Amino acid sequence: MSAPSADEPVTNGPHGTPSCGESKETPSHATDTTGQESEADAVNYIKTDLGEMNIIESMCPKCEKNGTTRLMITTIPHFKQIIVSSFECANCGERNNEVTFGGTFGPKKVRYELEVKSKKDMDRQVVKSEFATIQIPELELEIPAESQKGSLNTVEGILEQTKEGLEFQQPLRRVQHPELYEKIQTFCEKLESYRGGEIPFTLILDDPAGNSYIEGRYEYYHPTKDPQLTKYEYERTDIDRQLLGVAIDYNTERNEMEQKEVDEGQFDDISCIPCDCPACKKQGQINMKECDIPHFKETVIMAFRCEYCGYRSNEIKTGGAIAPHGRRITLHVESDDDLKRDVLKSDTATLLIPEVSLELAPGTLGGFFSTVEGCIAQVRDQLNNLPQVAFSTGDSAEPGDKTMLQFVGELNDLLSLTKTFTFVLDDPLANVYIQNPRAHLPPPDDVDPRLVVHDYTRTQEQDEELGIHEMQHSETTENQ
Repeated sequence: MSAPSADEPVTNGPHGTPSCGESKETPSHATDTTGQESEADAVNYIKTDLGEMNIIESMCPKCEKNGTTRLMITTIPHFKQIIVSSFECANCGERNNEVTFGGTFGPKKVRYELEVKSKKDMDRQVVKSEFATIQIPELELEIPAESQKGSLNTVEGILEQTKEGLEFQQPLRRVQHPELYEKIQTFCEKLESYRGGEIPFTLILDDPAGNSYIEGRYEYYHPTKDPQLTKYEYERTDIDRQLLGVAIDYNTERNEMEQKEVDEGQFDDISCIPCDCPACKKQGQINMKECDIPHFKETVIMAFRCEYCGYRSNEIKTGGAIAPHGRRITLHVESDDDLKRDVLKSDTATLLIPEVSLELAPGTLGGFFSTVEGCIAQVRDQLNNLPQVAFSTGDSAEPGDKTMLQFVGELNDLLSLTKTFTFVLDDPLANVYIQNPRAHLPPPDDVDPRLVVHDYTRTQEQDEELGIHEMQHSETTENQ
């Protein structure tokens, strides 16, 4: 993850810039194959000095004609060396720029909080790495790490770039989604008012790579401290290290007894209960294990496999006491990362997806631990196995009614994310869970804007259906 320094050969990266070994020039030193370099093996490179501008001819990724890439190594005061590359195509007008950091990741993750109070603060330089997240709480604006690459900009430039990105599809939204168009237009006008520097706000830059930076302004009486800029440093979590691709130091050493248990497949924390196979009626055993889901509660995983007929099944049961309130979790699925979130659904939970009018009643499919994508795929596969699907196109199908085959197609559209949708789990016993990737952060950063958790008081009918009233009555009788 390192970049060349000022006195090392520099090759160019993606987005219109030639990669290592790609060049329009032909090497001038072609030799024979007797242990020396051949013309095919020779690689052109650029030897550059700090602050020197290099202009390279490279292919445009849009029109595939020749464009121009400008490459320069520069040093940001009080920070580090960075490689700035800018591409421009004179044929189609395509332009892009990118920042690559010279050196390695920072020793710790960093978080900058800048209080923007004047027009002068709007001109501060901001270096954002590809792993960094930008937030402006006053605007309820968050720019996630995966939406932008590394960039060198100003505070005003960040607001302007965000506004241009939101306005890109506005003409189409005005025709197809007028309500969404009005909301985005109102937000863009609010962004424009903030660009003047007259409205104070806070800019937060959070980077697990430790390579982001906000320019500080130092006065005569504060030569080493900017009263409007605060920098925090934290130790990286395992999730941060996975995001950066940095090795995690797991302790894999085992003693002789532990190694024997691994080799023989014996674990003391797994309980085995004999039972009959529901398919062939021969005796088998259920394996049960307790596990702790982070930021949730203890659960019991039960798995059965028949050695005679191959029948398999698994089920999830939540442990612990009955929760005093019910819980409803709503997830707004907008990206592939949302589809990969872990989900626990108990057998008393209801699954709803309003966009396709799906409501999975309690008890359907039992309790399971999967992902959002796995839940939808499981419902789709169950519907595909129904006989109604095979006869959904026959004479018995009612005109204008949604057939089972059309419903399965809508579920496939959800899995391919052709549109955003809402994934809801509602359980009166609060035994439901959807992964929150921010749960490990300190408040208020642990709040996920796409995930809404609502605890509610159970109704009397729900307590009666779940048998809670009978348990409370029995406990009261015993105490008397």
